[in-house]
Amino acid sequence: AVVSTQSTGEIITRSVSKTADEQARAEIHAKAEKINEIAYDIESRRDRLQSEDIVAALVYSFLLPEVEKETLREEVKKEQRRHILAAHSVIHGQSAEIERERSSSSGTGPES
Repeated sequence: AVVSTQSTGEIITRSVSKTADEQARAEIHAKAEKINEIAYDIESRRDRLQSEDIVAALVYSFLLPEVEKETLREEVKKEQRRHILAAHSVIHGQSAEIERERSSSSGTGPES
């Protein structure tokens, strides 16, 4: 019997996506904690206007790397999807070849 590889590809895609999401969340959480610590430390030594400037700079420095990370994540997903599709193609081609060989050797296929 021919085994469906679509479910395997879906499993791989979901697993990669879940792993990327978990890693991104962990990195965001770690960055947020570090920013929080820095902000509290600076906040204790600055006046209101200086604090607002510092918060704006921290938010700006946090958001830009996050956008770059999201862009990179999408590029990785596209590349992985390309590899998964290539693997599907190879597997489906091999499965079809095996089925043709079985059919021709048993004499029950469309070629006989």
